[in-house]
This record gives sequence, structure tokens and C-alpha cells, in this order.
Amino acid sequence: MNKYLFKLTHISLLQFCMVFLQKLSFNNKQICTLLETFSTQNRRLPNYEQAIQYLDKLNPDSQNSAIKACTLEDNNYHYDLKIIVAAYNAASTIEECISSILNQKTKYSLLVEIIDDGSTDKTKQLLKKYTNNDNIIVTSQKNQGFSGARNTGLKIINAKYLCFVDSDDLLEDCFAETLLDKAFAEQADIVAGGYQQFNHSGVISEFDYQNKNEFNPYELYGYPWGKIYRVDLFNKIDFPEDYWFEDTILIYLIYGQSQTTCTVADLVYRYRSNQNGITAIAATKPKAIDSLWVTRQLLFDRKKLGLDFNEEIYKVTLQQICTNFIRCRFLGGQVQRAVFVVQQQLINDYFENSELKEDGYLKMIEKAIKSNNYLAFTVYAYSTAA
Repeated sequence: MNKYLFKLTHISLLQFCMVFLQKLSFNNKQICTLLETFSTQNRRLPNYEQAIQYLDKLNPDSQNSAIKACTLEDNNYHYDLKIIVAAYNAASTIEECISSILNQKTKYSLLVEIIDDGSTDKTKQLLKKYTNNDNIIVTSQKNQGFSGARNTGLKIINAKYLCFVDSDDLLEDCFAETLLDKAFAEQADIVAGGYQQFNHSGVISEFDYQNKNEFNPYELYGYPWGKIYRVDLFNKIDFPEDYWFEDTILIYLIYGQSQTTCTVADLVYRYRSNQNGITAIAATKPKAIDSLWVTRQLLFDRKKLGLDFNEEIYKVTLQQICTNFIRCRFLGGQVQRAVFVVQQQLINDYFENSELKEDGYLKMIEKAIKSNNYLAFTVYAYSTAA
């Protein structure tokens, strides 16, 4: 049997046992106790120092902060919206992407900056035809990854709001008009709209919001695209460089600054499914450990910025540590045990006195972490992804 399939089957059996015990009226505490009793995994956990050393050897933590070395340069607000497009080897999609931006039906003023991040295909040549457009800036640089490209676009904004567009995605022609109408009407910090996921075969799925003037920002989906942001939210923030999963800054550093978050019911963004993207290829790469490293760095940055460590961010962190754990699922049990131990320490460091009030799967995750029950945590973490 394929070793990865075996691992997943093993977890499925554990989940079945957990459900069976619940059917027999065992409560979560009793189930955790049984799992603790039958588990040898808990006795094989490394200590914190061993876990850090092991993971850092496999994939060193870049320890790059998301806090800017200096704040944004003077912003004169000549435009209503700046659209930042990071492009790397995007020759097959970049023209369609830019066309969707230029075809916006809007009364608002737009500035577009396309950052060619060291492409080795024809992306740079294709972008030359846009250099004479007054509201398009084309910037070329050595390859610095998604974070480095987006950060180039964040150096000078010159607009009231900003947004991010991936170079293989498309904007609906109502994107700017719909989101900016809501933003200016409500003086919003963030406005999010619905999106459609597609590939060469057609539409895969759609996600939409209701039209709301007050929305919990921590309930927004975690991608940077499909939203507009008041520029002030990024005054002190960059994307942390040399990490995968750099988008995690949204939940830890951006959403927490928002005073007014709104959503619209309209579908405004089209996301192209990419089989070669980081999300698709990460599971078998040691670089997947970045999911843990970037979470650790952003918790440190959040504290340094003086943002609250409230119940909302506690719940988000419990969800995030499950995500981090699952992203490392194909790297072996030793990696996952080390990730568990490091994440236990993060909870102790930043949420020592926190305790969830309501029952539910996050409560089970919390109990497993605080009782050092690795096997129970594993079952519950995988259950969240089911």
C-alpha cells in the first residue's frame, strides 16, 4: 500500500473510532482519555528545543518580519484604487489578466502597477506594450517571489485603496465600481466580494457573501485577492519575504486593524486553479514547514505592533495550527510531532490564559493541545479538513 494512502487510512480509522465512541455517549474528555491511554505517540514527542532544531534543519526559518523597516512614503491620493499585479513567467495569462483590469466599467480613477518578478519567459516583452499607458506602471526586478513582488507595489501607493490581482486571474468588469461604491459609502477599511474558481474546462466552484455593512473580518477568506483595502492598513506592513503561505499576514496583521469591514453579494473576481501553484505542490516539500514558521513570525509581529490577542485571534490561531499540521502531513510522523510541540509552545506563549467558552471541534483541539495529547489532536485536526 502506498505509504501516504496508509497514513490517510490510519487517520480515517481513528476518526471512525472517535465517531463510534461518540455514538456510545462518550464525551470528548472521555474520548481524549482513551486516546491518551492507547497512544504511544505521546511518549515519543520531542521537547521544544529538539523540535525546533529538527524542523529548522529540514527547512530553516527565514525569520523575516512583516513589519516595514520604514512606513509608506507620502501618499498623495491621486487615484481611488491602486491595483498591484505580481507576475512571474505569466506569458500565457498576463494579457488576459490586464485586459480584465483595463475593461473595468467605473467612474473611479485606477492606477495599475505590474511587477515582472524576474520572469524567464516572454512576460517582460509582452508587458512593453503597456508602458505608454498613463495609468499603468511596469516594474521589472530580479526574482524575489510573491512577497517581494507585492512589496515593490506597496512602496508607493498614491491611492486611497489598494488591491492585489494574481497574474493568471481575472477581474469582473464590476470589480472596482462595486467594491469602491461600498468602501466610500461606508468609509470601510476592507470590502470583499464573491469569487469564482475556474480552469481550462470551465467553472469549478463559486463563493459569495451577503451584502453586509458590518462583517467580522476574521470570517473573510484568507486570500489577498478579491478585496480592496484602505491603504493605511499596510502603512507598517509588508508581506514577509522568503516564506511560502505569506498570505497569512491577512488574519494576523491586516484584519485586526480593520474598524469597518463590508461585503458585497456580487461576484467580482475569477480565480484560475493552478495545479503547479504552491498550494498544490506544498504537501510533499519540506518548504511546507513555512506554514508553521510564518505563523510563529506573525504572532511575534502582532505582539510587537500592539494588536489585541483576543478570543477571535485565539480561535483563528487554533484553526491555523490545524492547517499548519495538515500541510505537513506527507513529511512524516517525526515532522508532524515536532510541529505539534512547537505549536503547543506558541499557544502557551501567546494564549496562556485563553480558554474557549463554547463547545465544538476547536474546544477539542484546545483540550488536546493543553493535555499534550498528540493522537487526539491528530484526529481532530484531520476532522477539521474532512
